[in-house]
Amino acid sequence: MPTKEQSSDPTKTKTATLMPHQILHGTTWHSRLLPSVHKFAYPYRYWGINISALAAGQALPEVNAAVDKSKFLKKLPFNKMLAKALPLFSAQHKALQQFYPDDYLQQLEQKDVGSTDDTTNESRVNPINDDVNPMQALQQRLNQAFIHNTDSAPTGDMIGMMVCRNVGVYFSPVNFYLGFDKQRVPTHLLAEVSNTPWDKRHYYGFLLDGTDTEFCHDKDFHVSPFNPIDQLYRWQVKVTKQADDCLQVRIAINISDVRGEVLKTGIKMTGVPMSADTVRDSLRKNPLMNITSLTRIYWHALKLYAIKKVPYINYDEKLVDSQQDDSKSPS
Repeated sequence: MPTKEQSSDPTKTKTATLMPHQILHGTTWHSRLLPSVHKFAYPYRYWGINISALAAGQALPEVNAAVDKSKFLKKLPFNKMLAKALPLFSAQHKALQQFYPDDYLQQLEQKDVGSTDDTTNESRVNPINDDVNPMQALQQRLNQAFIHNTDSAPTGDMIGMMVCRNVGVYFSPVNFYLGFDKQRVPTHLLAEVSNTPWDKRHYYGFLLDGTDTEFCHDKDFHVSPFNPIDQLYRWQVKVTKQADDCLQVRIAINISDVRGEVLKTGIKMTGVPMSADTVRDSLRKNPLMNITSLTRIYWHALKLYAIKKVPYINYDEKLVDSQQDDSKSPS
């Protein structure tokens, strides 16, 4: 019979040991080296949501506009009603930023999950229970995704670095999910990658060697229309915990092929505890991040194609079959 700390129900985690919900601010960068040089970097934000805490009942803050802190708005009649009419962050209803759990981990590959051919996985994977709330269902999907992609699940907190709906628009090139052990050492990483033009998702999962991990693998999901499918990904992952239990995260991906190093991309983020004040401060600085991110992606794609003349590569096309193959250039 399981002890209190080793409950068979993954949604029942000791609240006292849970890491906080947080907001991670930092920078994302993109440095293309081939076939033309093209670089940019801009501020970015992830909502660092402790999915284990959510499933255990530790709710996200519901944040409205701070009418009482504005001298003008404070003087208006019905200012309390006005505050409720200006929701900034919510997991319960529409807001400037809305956390909607069904936006995540919805295109999981299930072909191997729970297979009777793998007794190790079978003992740890349970079908998603329909009789749970959306937060618990999200935790179950994440647990399955970790097992499917790494053959194991975290024993401690699972924290999502996630982009939320922005004025009703969900858009995220990549969400990251970090798994920890009971001593809060990083053990797992799951990347939920979206390819913007085609609206498909793919999952890369890895085991982490504590705070610093490097690994490489063949690319198997077409993301950019300017990169061939036959490339190699080299990851560098650094996850450290601050004194307030919030995270510092650096994830860098170097992409290469037979031509050499083609692209360097990544994020570097620092977390602060999620509260009404930190939510308001973050949204004051960057209220429409989803829309600006999407605009930047298409703007830089236009610059690559129309100005720098980088040849377009078809979906799942190899370098040798593409117009970027140097052997096809006239001598």
